[in-house]
Parts: sequence; structure tokens; C-alpha cells
Amino acid sequence: MSGLFVNKVLGALLASGLGIIMINKFSNVVMHPDVPEPEKFAYSLAVETEAAHVEVVEIAFPSPSWLDGRDAVKGAKVFKKCKSCHTAVAGGKDGTGPALWNILGRPMAATEGFSYSAGMSAKGGSWGYEELDAFLTKPKDYITKTKMSFNGLKKEADRAALIEFLRLAADAPQEQLVAVVEIPEIAEGMAQDGADTVVEMAGDVVEEIVEEVTEEVNEEVVPVEGGH
Repeated sequence: MSGLFVNKVLGALLASGLGIIMINKFSNVVMHPDVPEPEKFAYSLAVETEAAHVEVVEIAFPSPSWLDGRDAVKGAKVFKKCKSCHTAVAGGKDGTGPALWNILGRPMAATEGFSYSAGMSAKGGSWGYEELDAFLTKPKDYITKTKMSFNGLKKEADRAALIEFLRLAADAPQEQLVAVVEIPEIAEGMAQDGADTVVEMAGDVVEEIVEEVTEEVNEEVVPVEGGH
């Protein structure tokens, strides 16, 4: 076997090896594209946004939904949650809580012989619509250290219905609460600004009319030559 033949064989083997390596590299490039690591990829797609500030504006009592929720029939059903402690009938006796007949408009802690908590006794004022609504929302927040263990009514419609039921539970029921529409100061300011603008515009129009009339008069007057 000549040396030339051996060299040819070795060259063929070397070429084959190089070919296999190149095919392997090529397949890796095709089958495995250069994709960033998951965490880097996710980060690159993330859009940083600042949370927009949301200003919560409280709606003055009574809200439209509160007014729509007044339903004495539904209120009687809601009152079932209170029956274990209160009565709401004429001549009803006190229980764990005071009787609620004539409660609307009655001074707070005014039932004779009933043992109120120190917080209720010191509260002062009367049970109006807004006071009852605030108390029924969460008694412990409205009256410090109240003896009432009731957690409150979260739904505005339930409170409105119950208060309507209690409004009618009286010798002479009070008038229903109506919404009071007040013109905000900003609206008054806008109205005044609008009035000032109208006056100013009217003045400008009058001034323009006077100027036009004056020009027309001057054009119609023919100068007379000579004199008498």
C-alpha cells in the first residue's frame, strides 16, 4: 500500500469529519434560534406604567340610589335581622335594645329606663335620616363602645328600605326625605363669568354698529365748495 493511498484515505476521513461537524453546527443554528432567556425576554416586553391617581369623591347624603331604595315592604324584611333585640310596634317594649316606635326624629338615648352605653348617652343630637343611615352602616364606628353587637348593613338599598320602614313605624310619620340640590360655588362663578362675557360681547357689537353707521354717514355727506 503506497503512502499516496494512505494520504487519500486520511484526507477522506478528515473531510467527512469536518462535514459532520459543519452539518451539526448548521442544524443547531436552524433548530435553535438565538432566543433571549425567559426572564430577559419577559422583561423586554414589560411596559412600565404608573398607576393613575384616582380621586374618590363622596356623594352627599342622600344619594340618588338611596332615594330609589326606599321600600317599606323590603324594609320590613330587613327588620327581621333586628327583631331579636328591638320592637317596632306601637306600645312595644324594650328588649336588648330600645323600642324603635317613633325612632325617627327622637333624641338619642331618650328612652326612659333603658340602660344606654356611655358612648350613646354622650353622642347627643336626634335620630334623623342621615344619622340613622350612618349608624346602621356600622354601629361601632358611629358610636364609640356601643353595646349594640350588630355589624351593620353594608348595602345602601337595605339601609334606605329599613329607614323607610322605621319612618312609617310612628304615630305621625315624618315627611319623606327629598334630595336638596345645591348650586356649587364653581357653577355660580361660571354663571357670573358667562354673564360678564355676554355683556362684554354686547358692548363690542354696539361699538361696531356705531362705527359702521358713522362711516356710512361720512360717506354720504358731500362737501360744499365755497361759503355764504
